[in-house]
Amino acid sequence: MREFPFNAISRPLRKAIYNFEDVTQAPAEMIVSSVLCAISLACQSLIKVKITDNIVSPVSLYSFVIADSGERKTTVDKLVFKPFHEHDRRALLQYEEQMKEHERRSKEWNKKENALLKCIEKATMKGICTNEFSLQLEALYAEKPVPPKARRYIYNNVTPEALQLEMHTNSPQTGLITDEGANILDRQVMNDPGFINSMWDGRDFSVNRKTGPSFTIRDGCLTLFVMTQKPIFDDYLKRQGKRARGSGLFARCFVLYIDKELSTQGQRFISRQPDPQADDLKYTTRFYQRMNELLEKNVSHDGPEHQTCLSFEPSAQKAWEEIHDEIELRIGTDEQYANLKDFSSKQGNNVARLAALLSYWAEGECAIKKQYVENAWSLCEWYMQQATKLFGNEDGYYEALLLSWLRREFDETDVDYVRFNSIRNAGPNVLRKGKLLEKVIDRLEKEEAIDIGYSGRGTREVYEGRHFYNNSFTKNAAYKHYWSR
Repeated sequence: MREFPFNAISRPLRKAIYNFEDVTQAPAEMIVSSVLCAISLACQSLIKVKITDNIVSPVSLYSFVIADSGERKTTVDKLVFKPFHEHDRRALLQYEEQMKEHERRSKEWNKKENALLKCIEKATMKGICTNEFSLQLEALYAEKPVPPKARRYIYNNVTPEALQLEMHTNSPQTGLITDEGANILDRQVMNDPGFINSMWDGRDFSVNRKTGPSFTIRDGCLTLFVMTQKPIFDDYLKRQGKRARGSGLFARCFVLYIDKELSTQGQRFISRQPDPQADDLKYTTRFYQRMNELLEKNVSHDGPEHQTCLSFEPSAQKAWEEIHDEIELRIGTDEQYANLKDFSSKQGNNVARLAALLSYWAEGECAIKKQYVENAWSLCEWYMQQATKLFGNEDGYYEALLLSWLRREFDETDVDYVRFNSIRNAGPNVLRKGKLLEKVIDRLEKEEAIDIGYSGRGTREVYEGRHFYNNSFTKNAAYKHYWSR
């Protein structure tokens, strides 16, 4: 797997990420995922992106980070999302004060309403005209106190019913953000992907209730960012994995797995602590300043009518279209995204969203330049590698593909072995680079589908195993790709 493309992030933002890394000594890749979702949360109610003449998309991002205990998920959450946590605390205090005033005014209003209703009732019983009282009542209803709204950016431990009501009542643009994934994955909110998917797509979502009023969330946007431990994520996959992937939920997400290669545990030394007077801290300050600017802008630009629709410059539009076609080429049976067609179907949209966010963060309301599209593509490609690691080999797809290729080679050349380097050079395209081939060979050998031998010069050779024609991988549709032609 290639290293994370940090150069795809603008220098000021990259320097802020590096400073967060110095402070937390957490994996930089995890910090990047947090920062991108923080930008999404700040911008999703301010901008949309025009991808083609017929497609205008929200910019909200969905992301899963799988990281074991000790990777400092909570520390990263507190630092990166600090402006939102502070805003929500202030908003809650303000809401509590406003509710006290609202309750006081409501009591006064109710007394006036009761008094007028009684006057109407008495007048009616006496046969007196009630028009004057009715006009007073109509005017009173026009002055009925409106409950205050509590604009929250972050929900982290909520039922789907409560979240939907909050989005309808207070703000349709919000975030489902947590550093403790069990708060979300073990709750019903993630057991029905329909609602989550609708919010990513920017569709209206109707809620019909047996008890309580029904309503529709209009112009809803949701940033989803879940950091969770591997056992909790695996348990969710056992319970809801097929449903979540089948619905396209995971395909909408950037997924990141902090494995041994990305973990920083064992490398956190006191000598790495940053100097509080270091000049680089100015980039953290700039990050918070820019974030607070966007939060203030959200207050004055409430509602979809205030959203700016960002378009691509001509060169950027052409770059996006070429990326779209490149993704399409990569979903062939033996190509890079062969077993990730669901992820590939959303990747072009995610490239556009990310390009819009990077552009708006750095330059504000202007056409999206080509560089942002190319940078977004670099980031999305890296996240697709992560998706391949987590989801790409479900049902033994790559093992079946290699067995199919080997069977054709044995049948057509009438040899009893194939050199390992021949697979690397001429085998299925998807297995020619990286470490995936080694993992596939290891799994096939353990199942005795193949045997490994060595020539007199020490060259590794692959032979038919005792279960070459009958194993769990031959049931996969990919098994017929080569030899059945």
